[in-house]
Amino acid sequence: MSRIERLGRQIELSYSTNVHPAESLDDQLRMLGAQVAPVMSQALGAQPWYAVNLRVGQRQADEILCHGPLPSDSALSDAVLAAPPSENCHKLLSTLAAHKLRVASINGFPILDFHAPRVKEQVYSPPWTDGGRALYTLKIAKVFSHLMSDRSTAAVSVPTGTFKGYSDGEEIRMQCAHFITECAKELLRLERLTGKTVKLGLEPEPYTTAESMDEFCAYFKHCILLQARSKWPLQLGISTQKAEELARKFITVNLDLCHAAVEFEDPIEDLKRLRAEGISVTGIHVSAALKLPEPAKNKAALDALLALNEPRYLHQVVGRLRTGLLAHFEDLPDLERLRTRPRGAQLADFDEIRCHFHVPLFAEWPGPLASTRDSAAPAARFAVKEGITDNLIVETYTWDVLSSLASKGVDAAKGMLGSGRVDVTEGLVKELKWVLETLSSES
Repeated sequence: MSRIERLGRQIELSYSTNVHPAESLDDQLRMLGAQVAPVMSQALGAQPWYAVNLRVGQRQADEILCHGPLPSDSALSDAVLAAPPSENCHKLLSTLAAHKLRVASINGFPILDFHAPRVKEQVYSPPWTDGGRALYTLKIAKVFSHLMSDRSTAAVSVPTGTFKGYSDGEEIRMQCAHFITECAKELLRLERLTGKTVKLGLEPEPYTTAESMDEFCAYFKHCILLQARSKWPLQLGISTQKAEELARKFITVNLDLCHAAVEFEDPIEDLKRLRAEGISVTGIHVSAALKLPEPAKNKAALDALLALNEPRYLHQVVGRLRTGLLAHFEDLPDLERLRTRPRGAQLADFDEIRCHFHVPLFAEWPGPLASTRDSAAPAARFAVKEGITDNLIVETYTWDVLSSLASKGVDAAKGMLGSGRVDVTEGLVKELKWVLETLSSES
């Protein structure tokens, strides 16, 4: 397996390939050889194998599986789930082997074009209120079953539900839980047919279903487990206890440290909470967000943050009021409107704001605008030392947009990239080495 030793444990360290534009299988094959292999070999040195967090989208899943037309209900038959690797799948397997790459986990969160001119809230499409998300997640899991030559269990990271800007509420959460549990039930069938266990790694994110740890634990217990315990005994002929056991097996968490930080949460406490709740963690995104204390007093730093607004990705903002309550904003422009046209809370009411903008882990900040990597490092060490997960993934997918902002003279972007010069391979190597160094020390 593609493992390295850190803090007395064997782990798999990778980076998410969603950073690279690659929507077709041909794009993916070129990317693995031209970009992923050089990054991993430069970061980790000579290794028998290198771990990959492979982003697989809707188009790639269809191209890799090469199945015939689906029935009108879009279900995957036993024949499709049990099918041997297609010719295209063999191409992928050969490319991975040629570059000493093994897929440790799959990023199935964005299944549409993740490098389109405008992604924003479309990153959650289709949402879990739509059976299409369940279908394509199952297809991606089927692809993964072919790539698991060195393992029998792994996970696909996916959204927790839907975008709160569209809808939220008990009915929406129950509908999401319905399709999540339907997908998990099909993953049980995939396991029976292939011998491979592919799990869902639900990834809480600001301004989406169950974004905070309190919300997530309630969602897991009162929606997801409730659905499994209600449906599966009749559907599968099992007890309610067995239904819950299977739900906990197939429905897990992929904890993104950037997302947790934006929610003003201590990720170590989040990991402890998940362990206490009996919810498995199958992956951690080692990532960092942006934070700014006293935004009303630090006008220049606030201007620098607002200048990072760009048209591709959603950059949700959470502000902590002096009362301790949190206020949520859909995107950076909403923070600008708070400053120029305040209604209710004003900037002076906040002691700190945080922004969902994945920034390089190694970037140095003169302040007061800074990154949240100070909470990412101890959380990564805690997860490894405690054996919570062995799957660590660097996920800074913003290199292209940072490059564009730097070329336009945006100071914060130029500062992150070092005079605006962008070498994505070099940057990813530095991030992976930062994680290695972090996991080599106790502080």
